[in-house]
Amino acid sequence: MKTWFDVLVEQYADEKHDLERYRQSLDRTDLSQKIESQTVSGMISDLQFSLTWMRKGRRPGSLRGIDRQKIYQRTAIGEMLRPEEKLKLLDLLLSMSDRERQCFLLHMAQGLTHEEIADRLKVSKGTVQTFLKRAKRKVQKEI
Repeated sequence: MKTWFDVLVEQYADEKHDLERYRQSLDRTDLSQKIESQTVSGMISDLQFSLTWMRKGRRPGSLRGIDRQKIYQRTAIGEMLRPEEKLKLLDLLLSMSDRERQCFLLHMAQGLTHEEIADRLKVSKGTVQTFLKRAKRKVQKEI
């Protein structure tokens, strides 16, 4: 029995194939159809990106080994900590300001770069670096 997710992936794939057939039928020597072809190409690219993400469970273009490493890091940390260590970690995170905690978790847990964090939080890269420096100082103090 197909799940809703399987049906969605199938629909995306069907639409992508329909758009590819439509794009091939366009006459690219005609200016209006050339513009239409470019628009359709963008739609196909978006569908392909979504399909890759859904089928492989990772960001398209990411290296497989890095993805596996990140999964290991996320699961291994939770499994390695005893309950009292988890509480200490939670206290440590709560001792940080909201922005420090956001930057720290986005960088250390999700692996985002300083620029990606800056874009996401709508702050400058220097601000992100400052928050990370403060957060890391608090971690070092507790360790």
